[in-house]
Amino acid sequence: MTRQKACVLDVIRGDKCHHTADEIFALAAKRLPGISRATVYNNLKALAKDKLIRRITAEGAADRYDSSYIPHGHLFCTECGRVVDFEIPDFSSRLMAYTDGRMDSYELKVRYVCKECAESE
Repeated sequence: MTRQKACVLDVIRGDKCHHTADEIFALAAKRLPGISRATVYNNLKALAKDKLIRRITAEGAADRYDSSYIPHGHLFCTECGRVVDFEIPDFSSRLMAYTDGRMDSYELKVRYVCKECAESE
């Protein structure tokens, strides 16, 4: 793994935030001055393809990246854009009750207004 790819992966794994590509670029540039935006974007694509990270898409918002490939859902605040992980115990096994084949993965996205945004209304 190149230094640049390792740096991008370290940024994503460094906290529980779901950063955008631009945020990852800014953080990576602090750790590895001279890294280009194109290098960060190309490495994000490669890391997602290799299933080392997960790209999270949301309608009308920038893609975000998650370090966890363990099945879980995401809450998307429609006001501030915050993304929060959540898990439903035994959700995968519950889903299997509705299939007659093999389930490879799932994406569960919930749109909501977070507590901070709701309180500021």
